Amino acid sequence: MKLKLKNIRNLTLTIGLAIVLFGFIGFIEKQADNRICSSIIVDIDNQFENYFINESDVINLITNGGDQRIVGEPFENLNLKNIEKELCKTKFIQNAEVYKDLEGNLMITINQSRPMARMMSQKMNDRYITNKGEVLPMSKRYTARVLLIDGPFADNAKLYNLNETEDGRHLMELLKFIEKDKFWKAQIAQMYIDTKGNIKMYTQVSKQVVEFGKPEDIEGKFKKLKIFYKEILPAKGWNSYDKVSVKFKDQIVCE
Repeated sequence: MKLKLKNIRNLTLTIGLAIVLFGFIGFIEKQADNRICSSIIVDIDNQFENYFINESDVINLITNGGDQRIVGEPFENLNLKNIEKELCKTKFIQNAEVYKDLEGNLMITINQSRPMARMMSQKMNDRYITNKGEVLPMSKRYTARVLLIDGPFADNAKLYNLNETEDGRHLMELLKFIEKDKFWKAQIAQMYIDTKGNIKMYTQVSKQVVEFGKPEDIEGKFKKLKIFYKEILPAKGWNSYDKVSVKFKDQIVCE
């Protein structure tokens, strides 16, 4: 009986402490909401050396070009989730986190979109393809050094995201494969994609045009291409061929 009463007292004490703790947290949050926003601190992640946006751009976005007051406003008047949503509408921003600190600062952390390729077109403006498959406009501030894509595919691609179509998803698989491999990322400079989705690649250090075919059996085709660069060219000479094709199964065709 005594043990049961002791357990009841401990449970009651625990519940009481929890109520006090939650009450204290609620009080602190209420005090924070009443606090005035003293400044805006922007942290932009440039780990991939993207410079599409800067601190001034972010502040202009959240203040509607200076028309909407943030600094000097109580935090209870600021909807931080809405600020995040507005920032993420900008295609150059992949993710945004907005929160307040204990000193009254509005903290904004930005992750920029990362381009993997650039589509060059004679019919429309050039666009970037990001690592998420999104199609972005060019930036007036910064030009990313990425793999170039031209040909009918770039001329006719009116997508907002490559993942919208099967052909686009296959192309994304190819771009991600190249991005992850240091050798191929350094070697492949440009791709030409025709109306049927067949790909020709142009490399950095050799004159050969690579007929890759459609972005299928990607790993197998690159294994054959590596044989060409590591075994065939050193034996025959780097300028022996103008074209190499890996689009046919179990074949390497050199011309």
